[in-house]
Amino acid sequence: MRSSKNYKILMGIGLSVLISLSLNCLPAHHERVLMETGVSVKTLGPHKYQFIAIGKASISSVEDQDLFKMKKTSCEAAKLQVTQRLDELEPEQKHRLFFLEQKEQKYFGDGEFCELTYIYELPPAKKTTTPAKEHS
Repeated sequence: MRSSKNYKILMGIGLSVLISLSLNCLPAHHERVLMETGVSVKTLGPHKYQFIAIGKASISSVEDQDLFKMKKTSCEAAKLQVTQRLDELEPEQKHRLFFLEQKEQKYFGDGEFCELTYIYELPPAKKTTTPAKEHS
């Protein structure tokens, strides 16, 4: 009786070790995320916009599965799209990038895609006061 109980315990342990080893040896399955890249613009007022851009990581970083590089290059691509679109909307403003503020950043597909949300608002022009002329 006792030996059959020990036998069952050893078989259970051996079977669980065998299953865990076989699962660890199987190749990992990676699903590819398919997303549209680009930038959408919402006009919030005169000289005020919200940009939502999705950038894709560089091909080399995706092939190498380099997560750090994928996150970096996908966000760089998204930011480039925003700056190009801002150049089209505000061509007269020389220091427009100074007024571009990042509000949110999300990653999809282990960093293969980066979604950035920016707000651009040109501050109101400063009112200049001219000193009153004195009459003598």
